[in-house]
Amino acid sequence: MFHSPDPAVLRKITRLYLLALTAVALLSIGGQILVQRSLRNQLSDSRVINIAGRQRMLSQKISKTVLLLAHATDTSQMPLYISDLKMDVERWERSHQGLKNGYLPSVETPVNNSDSIRRMFAGIEPHFSTMLTHVQQIIHLYSTNASPTYQAIEPNLKQILRHERAYLQTMDNIVFEYDAEAIQRVNASQRIETILLISTLLVLLLEGLFIFRPAVNQIRHTIQRLIESEQQTKQMNEELLSLNQSLEETREALLQATTQRHQQEITEQKVRTSYLIEGQEEERKRIARDIHDGLGQMLTALKFGIEKVGDWVDESEKGQQNLTNLRHLISQTITEARTISFNLMPAVLSDFGIASALKLLANQVAASAGITITFTNNWTNERLAKNVEIGLYRIAQEAIHNAIKYAKASEVTVELSLKKKYIHLKIDDNGQGFAYDEFAGKPGKDSPSAGISNMKERASIINGDLKITTKPGKGTGIHVKIPFITLYHEQD
Repeated sequence: MFHSPDPAVLRKITRLYLLALTAVALLSIGGQILVQRSLRNQLSDSRVINIAGRQRMLSQKISKTVLLLAHATDTSQMPLYISDLKMDVERWERSHQGLKNGYLPSVETPVNNSDSIRRMFAGIEPHFSTMLTHVQQIIHLYSTNASPTYQAIEPNLKQILRHERAYLQTMDNIVFEYDAEAIQRVNASQRIETILLISTLLVLLLEGLFIFRPAVNQIRHTIQRLIESEQQTKQMNEELLSLNQSLEETREALLQATTQRHQQEITEQKVRTSYLIEGQEEERKRIARDIHDGLGQMLTALKFGIEKVGDWVDESEKGQQNLTNLRHLISQTITEARTISFNLMPAVLSDFGIASALKLLANQVAASAGITITFTNNWTNERLAKNVEIGLYRIAQEAIHNAIKYAKASEVTVELSLKKKYIHLKIDDNGQGFAYDEFAGKPGKDSPSAGISNMKERASIINGDLKITTKPGKGTGIHVKIPFITLYHEQD
């Protein structure tokens, strides 16, 4: 028969148990505080020792760079030496001040400088200041004179080399002192942790002898119940895991279906846009043909008729002037009709390909706008798909139009090339440029943003990538890149 224990005994055991737990808790908390403090100090010490050791390396690197500058024969390497020297001097000075003053801002680490280390820094300061001053003077010489003579550098170089050895020796002593003090702090922490460990073990031993032994049976019973509860929990977890796996599979299937649907919508939209643009280009081609074959021939016939009528006009000055003006007007009308027909759909594009069409476009726009347009290419008469040729041509046409109308450019460069399985079209100008991020938020029907959108859309339709590089006052560059896999010949 199970008898309840004496309440007085239970209260006594409870008090002892709480006292023992309190002692263990206090010892554990104290030990944890000391361990964390020791770890922080060790982390700080390792950073300080690392940076102090780096100071020696930086001083030697600075001296080496100064010697390379003084004896350099290849002037093309001097800007690189000067850049490295400025960076090393700045880091050297910043770390020196941080170590000396007790705080390193670059790593946000305090520095525990003892009196001995402070005296060492006071002793190293004259050497450091002298080396720093003369290095800065050398940097100043190269900033004001790209190639100073060795005689101009020599006094500063001698001073740097003169103080370098003393600086390295003192810096070695500082590093060793930092390391010795860090070891002392670690040893002190270890002693305290050992005392705390022994105390904790002693308290645990007393708990085992006077507290835990009477409660062994109860603990055994509790453990049995916990095991049963754990088995039930494990079974429930397995069921939840199965449900979660089914939910994850459903979510992935839904996500995949949504992604496929979205991709299909994008593809359908691209196809619709492609058909729309193809229809527009066909209409342009028909209108251009009508202008060239119909209106152009009628204007030409009208010009010949005017020439014949000129034979019947009287010889008066007014009559001849009117006839000359009429001839000039007819010539301008014919030229304008040809320009409109060419802009709508140049025959050279379908007859001879993209390279010939871009060359003719550059020549005609340069002549009409009065600017310099240079066209270069490494093309070898390969023919592209019709929609690719039209897309590249329209992008170039729009880019040149924007460079003249909006950028006020006086020079434009058009380059067509085939490199590494990609077709490249580059249009660069020396115009006024613009801030692309601000400019993109100001769309308009008759603004360059509309033209940029058209160019991007055409590039996307032909599976290309269009990048725009521009800054105010720095001109504009447009680069179109198309995979070489789209290259093939298509017969009409």
